[in-house]
Amino acid sequence: MTQTSEGMVVRYALSAPSDSFAFADKDIIRDQWRVTTPGLKLSDGVVTGDGPISGFELMITPDLAEVDRVYVGLSRTGNGFVLYGPGLKGEGISTTLRAEIDGASVAVPSSDAIDGYVFVGPKDYVADYGDALVIAPPQLASELDQSIRNEFAGSRAFYRSRLGIAPTLKPVLVVSVDSPGPSAFRGDVTDTGVISLRFKGEGWRSAQEEVSPFVWHEAFHLWNGHGVHNRDGDTAPWLHEGSAEYAAITGPVSSGGMSEDQARARMSTKMNGCRRTYQNAGGRRPALRSGSAVYDCGTVVQWIADLELRHAGKGDFFSLWGRMLETARSQADGFGTAEFLAALSDTSAVHLVLDPQVEGRWDKIRDRLADLGVTVVNAPTDQEFMAAALFHVAKANCLTGSYGFYNEPGALKLDGENCGPLSGGPIIDSVEGFNPQADGQAMFDAVKARCAAGQSVRYRTRDGRTLEAACPTEPAVPQAWRIVEAPSFGR
Repeated sequence: MTQTSEGMVVRYALSAPSDSFAFADKDIIRDQWRVTTPGLKLSDGVVTGDGPISGFELMITPDLAEVDRVYVGLSRTGNGFVLYGPGLKGEGISTTLRAEIDGASVAVPSSDAIDGYVFVGPKDYVADYGDALVIAPPQLASELDQSIRNEFAGSRAFYRSRLGIAPTLKPVLVVSVDSPGPSAFRGDVTDTGVISLRFKGEGWRSAQEEVSPFVWHEAFHLWNGHGVHNRDGDTAPWLHEGSAEYAAITGPVSSGGMSEDQARARMSTKMNGCRRTYQNAGGRRPALRSGSAVYDCGTVVQWIADLELRHAGKGDFFSLWGRMLETARSQADGFGTAEFLAALSDTSAVHLVLDPQVEGRWDKIRDRLADLGVTVVNAPTDQEFMAAALFHVAKANCLTGSYGFYNEPGALKLDGENCGPLSGGPIIDSVEGFNPQADGQAMFDAVKARCAAGQSVRYRTRDGRTLEAACPTEPAVPQAWRIVEAPSFGR
């Protein structure tokens, strides 16, 4: 591979001629990939031509949008790039990746780049802290730059201490302010130990309080998602995403970067998000494989497990995960939900969250939380009013499959592919003339009035469209719990 000003050129040399070349990962978005070798074309993840193929050249430019939990094929970091190596692997064949760079550039990591993210760009972007590398462009705002470096150092030290194990690879953190959006920021980690944090310009300034838990969340994936096999990563993402979210609450609280009040507020939001998901699934346990429910319900599960372990004097969240991950590193099949649930009692309230059907599920969870020292009251906020209206209308329009939304700073994105006019993941700027992220209760009241009159609800999208969604019944006033008392989140 070779870097250009526009992107990356990747040259393939096949060990033997073939009629076609298929990429192994079908989920990677390749809209910005172009075969430049005459007579060949790329379509639906397969390179074909009029005759046998012995090699070809790809021109890859940065992805035009962040898409849910899909890895980005190529993203820009100042004058450098982050390339997703697994997206280049061939189906059923061994594939290696080698960088051709000049003296002023660097490729990180220098080996096994095909297995995860690899940074290719200016050598002077790289800072070596001994136990980790941080790669950042010089145009990064100083306050963001310093905050990320501090949080990354603090999270690494804290997790090493509390889990009792170190990451299996030397971590690399790559920071970019060149994300195409629509989210203000997104991040992920790969098996090369590389974390990519991508901010959309200056959008982070309106949500600076989210930077710390964002870094702590991604750093926890160095332990629970990479360097050890998670066999349920695709079927039960709530396990690794929920644990990373919960670690990103307890860690900052323990380190003084988040108050107990802020932690209770964050957990209240997670709990209410999870409750809504179950309500919209008719009380039955939803799939928990996509959308915000993966994070919301996953965090609630980890919190309950932590409370129960501490109450029984049998350790806590960190001791559970430390033991589980240490054992998993020595086993070929790694870890999964079975090992996590085996660490809890058969009567754990975690089962009240995860079992398919539970009569009076949330009343029983509230009672169990009370036994564990947690007091909740009902007090819906603008965010709960917003969510109640969005889920109510979505339920009337989404005929099959899951549905929900991503409430990213400055970008509310609907989630659901079988939702009539609301399909396709549109970014919503207003609902009935109100900004859903700022005027949730006013938006709810307007939606309720439209639905009561049997009128459609009007959504205005970021790209200027008006979507009209049917709403035959009016929504109920949301029930939203607020945690007013709970055992400390700090350690």
